[in-house]
Amino acid sequence: MTSMSISESDDPLQHFDHHSEEHAQDPVGDFRAIRERGGFLRSDSHGGFTTLARYEDVVSVAKNHGQFSNANELPGGDGFGGGVTLPHNPSAPRMSLAEMDPPEWHRIRRLLSSSLSNDAVKRFAPQILRVVNELIDRFIESGRCDLVFDICSPVPAIVTLEYLGLPTAEWERWAVPIHTSVYTSRVPGSPDFVKLNESFEWIFEQIREAIADRHRSPRPNDLITDFIRDDGDGPVMDDDLAFETVYTMLAAGVDTTTTLLSTTLFHLSENPHHRAELIENPSLLDTAADEFLRFYSPVQTTARTAIEDAEVSNETFHRGDRILLAWASANRDEHRFPEPDEFKLDRESNRHLSFGHGIHRCIGAPLARQEFIIVMSEILRRLPDFVVDQAQSPMYPDVGLMLGYQRMPATFTPGVVETRSNH
Repeated sequence: MTSMSISESDDPLQHFDHHSEEHAQDPVGDFRAIRERGGFLRSDSHGGFTTLARYEDVVSVAKNHGQFSNANELPGGDGFGGGVTLPHNPSAPRMSLAEMDPPEWHRIRRLLSSSLSNDAVKRFAPQILRVVNELIDRFIESGRCDLVFDICSPVPAIVTLEYLGLPTAEWERWAVPIHTSVYTSRVPGSPDFVKLNESFEWIFEQIREAIADRHRSPRPNDLITDFIRDDGDGPVMDDDLAFETVYTMLAAGVDTTTTLLSTTLFHLSENPHHRAELIENPSLLDTAADEFLRFYSPVQTTARTAIEDAEVSNETFHRGDRILLAWASANRDEHRFPEPDEFKLDRESNRHLSFGHGIHRCIGAPLARQEFIIVMSEILRRLPDFVVDQAQSPMYPDVGLMLGYQRMPATFTPGVVETRSNH
């Protein structure tokens, strides 16, 4: 059965597929149409699921972890949950904290909170600034680059690797598979799927070797060492959980920031008046960050599974029902945001949902936000007149999970090298 966009299908209630090429052509229009039809859309794609498109309903489910599960296995052990991706990817590791329910969630969240607190992230700002400028130095004299592969992808990859205490020399082998996996077809046996799996096998091997290395030689002030340390009652995390946690921090920390940066840079190239405002008034960047997050919603959707019979705005869900939370749609809900389809650099009261909501709100939000502010500040300082080649900047062909650009060639007035790269 061919999946179709709500705007083109004869029977959208039956066929809507957020992973379809048709949806990728106009996700904003599709989600608007769902909101106009009441905010609920039941589909038989991917085994059946219901999309929630209104802000109020998305928040209601996101904060109700007692009735809606993030986990792969439902409480009670008799039902498959499916986790936060829809459809579930059986070849991917569990996404640690993101796919846990209480009480397990509480213990792991406490372990990670101090490592990713605002204060901890602020102390890491000099390293982020160094990474950004070393990368810019690589291409600034040429007057051209690919903003995705030269800045948007490597910055979060190198920063996350350094934050975890992992080597950065081969950052491309980490970043490229994570970047391409969010829009690559996952049809088993297809060449792209096989190549992707081979790339991730290398990533998995590196993570497990890093954990084994910390057992042999614990390191001070090191996250992975902290994950597996003995706190008197045994290891804080066993090796499998440590592996899941490291992998999740990489997967969640790399391409989410990549997509946010890429959509922001494309927007500023297309809207030079906004770029001029940010250059003239850099203090606007903090407020603007929230508007870029709201308007472009790097993470478009995630899933939940009903644990028991539950109602959301008079719609009934039963145990095992899959629910798609359309964060991108909630961020443009007309009942929550005045003129939601208008981009406003100085939008006030911008309680967007791009980092999620409830107990599963993104724990890495402070790091992602700081990366964004530093990268954009340095690009506006050092590449102020960059022009994106829009015709050569394709968006993801699948925006079911994230929305971003595959690549982004750009030109600018050549500049001078400021630092010497060690990467």
